[in-house]
Amino acid sequence: MSNGPRRVIAGLDAAGKSCVVSDTRLDFAGSPLGMEVANVWTGRLGPADNAAPLAAGLAPFRMEQLAEPVYAMMYVEYGPDLGRDDPHMHFTDTVDHFTVIEGEVVLVLESGDVVLKAGDIGICRGVMHGWRNDSGKPARLVTFVLPAAPPG
Repeated sequence: MSNGPRRVIAGLDAAGKSCVVSDTRLDFAGSPLGMEVANVWTGRLGPADNAAPLAAGLAPFRMEQLAEPVYAMMYVEYGPDLGRDDPHMHFTDTVDHFTVIEGEVVLVLESGDVVLKAGDIGICRGVMHGWRNDSGKPARLVTFVLPAAPPG
C-alpha cells in the first residue's frame, strides 16, 4: 500500500511560538487481520463512560465545552472565505485532532500557514492557531478534541 494521508502536527518552536513540528505521511503496517493500519496519534486517557445517557452525547456544541473535562468529536464546515479578514486566532487546553474530508482550509499558525486538503490529518497540541478558507468552496472537517495539559 502507498503512503497514507498527510499528518500535520502543530506545536511550539524554540521561541515558544506555534509552528508546524511535523508534516509527514502516515506509514501503514500490516495487522494479523489482513488490514493495513496506521496510528495517527496515541495517548493515555481515562475510560469513556459508555453507560452515560445518550442525550449527554448528543448535546449541541458550545464553546465552553472546550474548557470542560470532556472530549468531543465534531463535524465542522468552513464556508467560502471564512477567516479571510480574521482567522480568529485562539488556543485552548486541548489536543485537537482533525481530518479534512472535503475541500481545503488554511491552518494559520504564529510562524506561518499550512494548506490542508481533503485527506490531510492535523493535530494542534494546545497552540495558538486559527482557520481560513481561501478556496471559494466549502471545506468540511471531522474533529476530535480532548482536554490536555498546556504545552511547555
